[in-house]
Amino acid sequence: MRCSLAAAIALALAASAVSIPAFAQPAPAASGAVEVTTQLPRTARPLHYRVEITPHAERMNFDGKVSIDIEVLSATDRIVLQAAALTFANSQLTGAAMRGPLAAQVSVDEANQTATFAFDTSLAPGRYTLTADYTGIINTQANGLFALDYPTEAGKKRALFTQFENSDARRFIPSWDEPGYKATFDLTLNVPSAQMAVSNMPATSTRELGNGLKQVVFQTTPKMSTYLLFMSAGEFER
Repeated sequence: MRCSLAAAIALALAASAVSIPAFAQPAPAASGAVEVTTQLPRTARPLHYRVEITPHAERMNFDGKVSIDIEVLSATDRIVLQAAALTFANSQLTGAAMRGPLAAQVSVDEANQTATFAFDTSLAPGRYTLTADYTGIINTQANGLFALDYPTEAGKKRALFTQFENSDARRFIPSWDEPGYKATFDLTLNVPSAQMAVSNMPATSTRELGNGLKQVVFQTTPKMSTYLLFMSAGEFER
């Protein structure tokens, strides 16, 4: 039996409001993290995010890929973003005036919830694209991407939701996670074929990936702050 989408969202909002574990399982270390507010350097700003997320609900983690169109405002050899409980793999920078991709050395400051992408050369003012592969955790409380178990006649089911206000988008995407920074977003979700995926915008395409997964691509959002981005995935019915 599927849960109605409205009922599932109501459950998620309730979990968010009371800020309790969504199900009886030890919380990952970052679940109860204290909110950290760090003003980022004003050397660059985001223009557009392309985000692809593959959740692994049974393992309580997810894989992410992000490509951010940015504008460097003043010469710098590093880009500092907000990131919390994210582990980075490949990362590079490209730009129209560059001869080729520039590899980034990524260092994470867990206390300040930032990730610094450092380069071997100074970046002149202009437009670039920063890309990164990373992994994150699915929380048991309403911080970032979180899981909610709910009973059905067929047994317990698990749905995923996001809660980013005020500063938890950084648990989902390395980003300029401050309300003053606004950009547009393209979100792609790779979810089990039997599940429904929902976001701020309508889906533009859905295709089967094989291995029981499908890819759902959503329309570009209006220009907005990171905390307004939303996704959910589960066995819902409208």
